Amino acid sequence: MEPEDLEQVVAHCERASDAVRRNVESALVRGRFAALDPAWDRLAAGRFDLEAALKLIAQTGEHPPALDISATLDRYAEEMGALLSGDRAFDVGLGILGEVLSRRHGLRGNAADYYAPENSYLDQVLASGRGIPISLCAVALLVGRRLELPVHGVGTPGHFLGFYGDVDLKIGNFFDPFDGFRRLTMGEVRVILAHFVETLEPEMLKPVSDREIAARFLRNLAGCYTRLNQPEQIRNLERWIRALNV
Repeated sequence: MEPEDLEQVVAHCERASDAVRRNVESALVRGRFAALDPAWDRLAAGRFDLEAALKLIAQTGEHPPALDISATLDRYAEEMGALLSGDRAFDVGLGILGEVLSRRHGLRGNAADYYAPENSYLDQVLASGRGIPISLCAVALLVGRRLELPVHGVGTPGHFLGFYGDVDLKIGNFFDPFDGFRRLTMGEVRVILAHFVETLEPEMLKPVSDREIAARFLRNLAGCYTRLNQPEQIRNLERWIRALNV
């Protein structure tokens, strides 16, 4: 459907019954996913690219892309690179990560509206500066990769964390993307996760794959749309999750 035709359909729906509006909204969701399904299937079946996946997920939302995700991440990486000046020490790099993402660009946790779907669309996160732990950590991951920095996503239950350093040698620091990319002690990690698990197991603190990160993005979105009673979104998101096979 051409954009101008779509606008007319949406405009007419404003005067239609609730049932008609729901049907049209469901059709629009199906159409968005159908247009992106081939690209998602290719991505899920081949070598997985987190940035490409999050850009596709962003296109499934109700609103058109708020900005160019890759160009914005490039700009953040350039700013970080200028501050690093060749010093990639773990403590220095993590501090500069927080300086650029949190203090310069205001990326922070959206505590006031935690379950808004926009917190899981990366373009909306970059545009508003607000997100949830995993979406904010994804920004750190993708910026860090542009500079070959040792940034990792840790799939801790209930509250996604980041790790900056050498995972195998266990040198470095956990950080909280939701709280200004703040460096965490192990004691602080335990306090955060005590809200979600009774016992902190070692495997909970291991980095997760890009495929697992994308699946958690989709599960978070499905949870948001469950709260909003939007079953068409949920059906399509669950289908994309199954395609990842994680």
